[in-house]
Amino acid sequence: MTVPAARPDPPAPMVGLREDAVVTSADGTLTITNPFGASTLRGLPPAVEEVLRGLPGTLAAEDELAERLLAAGGTSQEAALLYLTLSRLRPVLVHAVEPLLRVVPVARDAEFRPPALAPDDTVRLSRFALVRATEEGLVLESPLSRHRVMLTEEAMPLLGALARPVMAKQAPEAIGHLVAAGMAVTGDAEESDPALRAWDFHDLLFHARSRMGRHDQPFGASFRFVGEVPPEPVVKRPPAGPAVELFTPSLEEAAAADPPFTTVLESRRSVREYAGAPPTVRQLGELLYRAARVRGVFGPAPGMPYEASSRPYPAGGAAYELELYLTVARCEGLDAGVYHYDPLGHRLAALPARNADARAMLGVARLATGGMATPDVLITVTSRFQRMSWKYSGLAYAATLKNVGALYQTLYLVATAMGMAPCGLGSGDADLAARTFGLDWARESSVGDFLIGGAPGDAAPGS
Repeated sequence: MTVPAARPDPPAPMVGLREDAVVTSADGTLTITNPFGASTLRGLPPAVEEVLRGLPGTLAAEDELAERLLAAGGTSQEAALLYLTLSRLRPVLVHAVEPLLRVVPVARDAEFRPPALAPDDTVRLSRFALVRATEEGLVLESPLSRHRVMLTEEAMPLLGALARPVMAKQAPEAIGHLVAAGMAVTGDAEESDPALRAWDFHDLLFHARSRMGRHDQPFGASFRFVGEVPPEPVVKRPPAGPAVELFTPSLEEAAAADPPFTTVLESRRSVREYAGAPPTVRQLGELLYRAARVRGVFGPAPGMPYEASSRPYPAGGAAYELELYLTVARCEGLDAGVYHYDPLGHRLAALPARNADARAMLGVARLATGGMATPDVLITVTSRFQRMSWKYSGLAYAATLKNVGALYQTLYLVATAMGMAPCGLGSGDADLAARTFGLDWARESSVGDFLIGGAPGDAAPGS
């Protein structure tokens, strides 16, 4: 693809401030506040301050700003000071090449330094760059960048061309801005970096956007849907149909029978080979009771406008969005099939899953162990996503994965204490799980899988 020919008289780069920037002056100090921080300037002449106050939400070439200052009665020395001040403000300025793109800082330590590109230098789009639609239009983002780039339709041919190396001379200002923003790279800069080569695109994007530092989006307990959408219920309504009441153990007796905690912790391992006999429904009931039941429901309360619960494993905001589904191949006292665990009633509800889907679930689990384990019981962990996103912005899915890890460890430790064979899996088939359990994939989907067997085999490998 060829970059469109440059305009005969391409516009000069322009600068401005974010529309939400606020410029204030007091006691000889000018403060420019952005959502992610503030810059302070002292001792500026009134003429320079006046130009800077007009920057939020506007774009102009630096020479044009200097001309405005001079036209308003400013001196050449003040114009020179304006250029120097703009260079100091470069990290918080919006940089534009009209009508193609605007580079907007989104982090406190954003830096914008256009590179000195030779005409024959080759540049291509970063493999971590992402174009998506927003209310403001098309935006180009990257987890490597502390900026975002707002695009117009006229920028799309250039962006498409940058899928392959393009010589910088074909669009020097626009290409330079993309490189300075971290959206494009010269030569083989990314391929030669061992740290970047190790990252998949989606993993690095998820990492950057689920923690603070490289974006300016709402983050944390924002309760963005309060008054618009009710929260998901604290406990999912059990499916209609036959139910299996589970054994409720005495925690005092379990504590007396368990090995010491350090022994349990040190002997915990992933078991993929079993001694022979499958687990019993009594063991399964005790495991689920000790690891995943609802111990109590409380709220709403000030600062927590939703019902929460207490369970044996920790969860962000006590929201407990995770659900457990069991695909049973062998369990003494329990028919093979697919079940949903009701953590409040402590019972299993049978689901009308197809036998072919149940077999497929077990087959995928076996593949996840490298073909080493023939599953007895597969516990699939799903997330009711809206339960978390109703409260949290930016980190909802990351918190869900942390909750899955906490549940995994709780299942591991309880199963180990009981002499059972646990094994957490690193992968699963979310589409298959949604079909098997009758779920809306976007509303509730699998985020973890865990195998439970009877007694561990002597040669069972561990991890």
